[in-house]
Amino acid sequence: MDTRLSQWVDLWKIVLSRRWIEKRRRDQFYKLAKERGYRSRAGFKLLQANRSYRFIRHGAKVVDLGAAPGGWLQVAREAVGESGFVLGVDTQEIKPLPWRNVITIVADIKDPSLPERIREETSGPADVVLSDASPDLTGAWDLDQARQVHLADESLKIAKRVLRKGGHFFVKAFHGADLSDLRSRLARHFQTVRIVKPPASRSDSSEIYFLGLNYLGERG
Repeated sequence: MDTRLSQWVDLWKIVLSRRWIEKRRRDQFYKLAKERGYRSRAGFKLLQANRSYRFIRHGAKVVDLGAAPGGWLQVAREAVGESGFVLGVDTQEIKPLPWRNVITIVADIKDPSLPERIREETSGPADVVLSDASPDLTGAWDLDQARQVHLADESLKIAKRVLRKGGHFFVKAFHGADLSDLRSRLARHFQTVRIVKPPASRSDSSEIYFLGLNYLGERG
């Protein structure tokens, strides 16, 4: 590459990086997360969704799939209080949180043995399963969207095996061609299915969340 062109590219990368940092600093939820001690701004997505639908209640058992770095674990613990229990699952180790009723395990949601392990950790069925798991984005939108839906389906498989009848499921997806099929699959297992776009989810982001309310139980 020509030296001048290389220098220009390097300069442009610096400019873009600074713009990204500045945008992040201006992000009100990023600032609020810092003020409240949340590990990520994503915590506000769960907080806002739960304020609207109250699917995580005091004393509940909650399983959080794709839980790193732990922002949703913090919000879930606030909701369940001391009498509840929160289990975080991720492929990477999560820095411990200060509550005795919040534990984490290192595991892949594609592991077929994971549901049994979850039920052992929760001492029976869970009241709520959360999944904010995301794939490594490639920039190829159709591929990224399909991979996100695949993760949502894997999370649904786990939810079906660990949720109590009447439990709830909150899972991330991306807008795209596979979305209606995913909603249909959820509707077969939950009494009510809602599409949720929390205010803390950036307006220019294609992410949405499905909320399955009142699990109908395994069929056939």
